[in-house]
Amino acid sequence: MNDLIQINSSGQAVASSRDIAWHFGKRTDHVLRDIDALKKDVPNFGGMFFEAELPDSYGRPQRAYFMNRDGFSLLAMGFTGKAALEWKVKYIEAFNAM
Repeated sequence: MNDLIQINSSGQAVASSRDIAWHFGKRTDHVLRDIDALKKDVPNFGGMFFEAELPDSYGRPQRAYFMNRDGFSLLAMGFTGKAALEWKVKYIEAFNAM
């Protein structure tokens, strides 16, 4: 999971929508769709998700999001599949260890 985390220019730990798609075995456009769906229902969306552009393999700018821990947790809690279940179990274990 640590390979998902980057430190942005403000020193905040963030993850990109592209890396999340790769890690969870999802299509990037589906992850973007899921984030866009959160936009209308999450009052503090702008505090968790930051829209950006990342170059694709040809250098063309592609829409993406960076998100902090809260945004990542909110997004990943809605995912299904083996990778999502593994992340949820680790999240619960870490929470219980506190």
